[in-house]
Amino acid sequence: MQKIGDIPNTRADSNGEFTDGNVAGGVPPTLLPAEWFNTIQRELVTVVQDGGLTLDPNDDTQVLAALKKLFLQSGNNLSEIKDAGPTAITQTLANLGLGEGSAIPVGVPLPWPTATPPEGWLKCNGAIFDKVKYPKLALAYPSGILPDLRGEFIRGWDDGLGVDAGREILSIQGDAIRNISGGIQGRNEATSARLFSSNATGVFRTDGQFGSYAASADVAVGVTDDRLAELFFDASRSVPTANENRPRNIAFNYIVRAA
Repeated sequence: MQKIGDIPNTRADSNGEFTDGNVAGGVPPTLLPAEWFNTIQRELVTVVQDGGLTLDPNDDTQVLAALKKLFLQSGNNLSEIKDAGPTAITQTLANLGLGEGSAIPVGVPLPWPTATPPEGWLKCNGAIFDKVKYPKLALAYPSGILPDLRGEFIRGWDDGLGVDAGREILSIQGDAIRNISGGIQGRNEATSARLFSSNATGVFRTDGQFGSYAASADVAVGVTDDRLAELFFDASRSVPTANENRPRNIAFNYIVRAA
């Protein structure tokens, strides 16, 4: 758009703007040529037409209506930003505080399906983070150390319920199971009959056809040597076992929003 001073011989002031002049001082007023008015007219017509309106000589509100349509209505989806490409979209969202995971509070851990976290997120791997660079994250983790969730399950804090009493938030707990105990002893004196059936099932097994002989020193004088049978408990005969207790699971990469 041109100023009145851009048009030659219009007597605009030194700033290229209008002046009323000063007759007594010999300063003439600015001339108003058709070229300048046509410039203004074309500018306004462009606004109306880009707003999707058809010029109406009987409607003096079309410029306002066009501006509302272009900038204020919710139907405007900012398609020009989308057309500008991924970099423009990312930068716009960042400027508006609407980056990836912006609806998630800083400090919340989430499972992530790849080894590399998105921008603005860190791995929950027990690492030290910069509290100056990530002040909001430091409010959640004042120690400046992220929880190490590699290979771990998250458990809800007891908070006075009494199910997992005595725990602090972010405290670590080792694996454990409820105790399993019991005992069986049998003796079959001086006979070849079975004390325990050899057809043991599930977690149990028997040792030997008749069991092991008791040592002669353990047998009373004058009593025929008897037989001891042994019964063993082995959970691996019935269920999958490992060096830890765990449910079925899928491995995700735990990450935390840092900014």
